[in-house]
Amino acid sequence: MINLAELRQKRRGEFWGRILPYTQYIVQSGVAVVTFFLLIAFAAWYTTFVQHIPAGLPVYWIMLVLLTPLTLYGTVRTYMRPADVIFMLPLETQMQNYFAPAWRSSVIGKYIWLALIALVSWPFYVRAAADAKPLLLLFAVLLLLKIASNYGSWQELRINGQTARVLFRLLRYVYITALLAAWLWLPLTTASVVVIVGVIVYWLVLRLPGKAAVPWERLIAAEKNHAAGVMRMLGWFVDVPTGERKINHRRWLSFIGRRVPWNQEQAFRFLLIKTFVRSELLPTLARFVIIGIVLVLLARLSWFGVAVYLLFILLSGVQMTMLRKQHTDTLWLSIYPLPVTAQRLETVRLITHAQLLIAVVLWIPFLFTGDPLRMVWTLAAGLVVVWMQRASLNRKWLRDLAADDELG
Repeated sequence: MINLAELRQKRRGEFWGRILPYTQYIVQSGVAVVTFFLLIAFAAWYTTFVQHIPAGLPVYWIMLVLLTPLTLYGTVRTYMRPADVIFMLPLETQMQNYFAPAWRSSVIGKYIWLALIALVSWPFYVRAAADAKPLLLLFAVLLLLKIASNYGSWQELRINGQTARVLFRLLRYVYITALLAAWLWLPLTTASVVVIVGVIVYWLVLRLPGKAAVPWERLIAAEKNHAAGVMRMLGWFVDVPTGERKINHRRWLSFIGRRVPWNQEQAFRFLLIKTFVRSELLPTLARFVIIGIVLVLLARLSWFGVAVYLLFILLSGVQMTMLRKQHTDTLWLSIYPLPVTAQRLETVRLITHAQLLIAVVLWIPFLFTGDPLRMVWTLAAGLVVVWMQRASLNRKWLRDLAADDELG
């Protein structure tokens, strides 16, 4: 008899056993040092900010922006494998023993980070809010909403029909966000009733659509996406096996790349642009930029704001370097007569252009500082970071090519 809980634990250990050896490269890359100094800078800025909170600060909106992402994020790591469709199908009625610990660890793990954000934001919230809720009650409500969101996310995977799943996912995003907003804005008694009743109603609504007992294919696909996301992050620092790539046919962005000249010299540029638009890198960068804008907007009047601005430009460039590895094992590139240097030049070109756009977008909050000198030199510093990363990527690429030639 298979112990399903032990099986998931064994798979979890095997997965992280493959991941942990790569963490040393993250530390060696300097990220740990940068993070340490950034935390020191944040602590200094935050202390000053709490002591001198500006009048009219939209504290409820800030709390909503800070708490909503982790409240909604409700993925569950199941470590399912393609062969499970065949070999574990006879155990379908017992799979609750496999999924229950996965669901619990998902809630607990994400709630710890959510509670940490709430705790860090509490000093300015309690000072600036007209009707601040007690901290322990805030923790309790966040836990309730986190459980509701994770439960909703899990039920969405089981719902039959793609359209129904998308609609229920949209419902969860809007509904849980509305309940969190109600808790922040409404008086304590009213807010408590709204949240409790709202969660009960949401639980009842989730019982309406038809569901599969175990959505094998969807769980396996979701696990592939989760594992690929971890490997993509590691790929910023070291070459790792990326496995199967997910392709998203974003028809509303299909026009991008049509202006590329149709000739041999520009062929790789066309391929690279289409890869960027259809890969998971695009939504990852979009979320990253949104978070960066919010943080820069909050800290734009201090040195910490400039540090956050430069850090986000730097990290966006690091994320974009995964484009370099997208076609390293593509057979067609060795068949078609493409220029030898096209891959390096076009990849660096696209990364630089995207990074310049990100630098400008992240710089927009500094337009509201009222200090022309700060605006100019901040943008100049951002452009210098882009130029330095471009030069570094070129050097590293040429160095790796030279090393490959020597080995060849």
